[in-house]
Amino acid sequence: MHDKLVNDIETLRGRREAIKAKVAVAKTQDQVNKVSSAGDSAAAAMSAFDRMEAKADEMLDRSNAMAELNADPTDPAADLERKYAEAGSTAAVDEELAKLKEEMGL
Repeated sequence: MHDKLVNDIETLRGRREAIKAKVAVAKTQDQVNKVSSAGDSAAAAMSAFDRMEAKADEMLDRSNAMAELNADPTDPAADLERKYAEAGSTAAVDEELAKLKEEMGL
């Protein structure tokens, strides 16, 4: 009878240790879940910032496009004409042009 009682006590101690281990595993899993959910929250926050940045970029692009459309139109030919008029001509270029015209018979 004594041996049976000792054996039952050892069995109960073993079960108690198993239950303690399960509780420890459950607590650890809860902590892992909390850390994972915090990581998910951080990822969601980063995603929100990315969306805000994309929206701000879009707004800026739209504003720049409207400013470009509303700007006075420029005449590229007039710009080139003004550019070359400002540069002026040099005597060496005029002489070279005259020489080429002579060679060509113009």
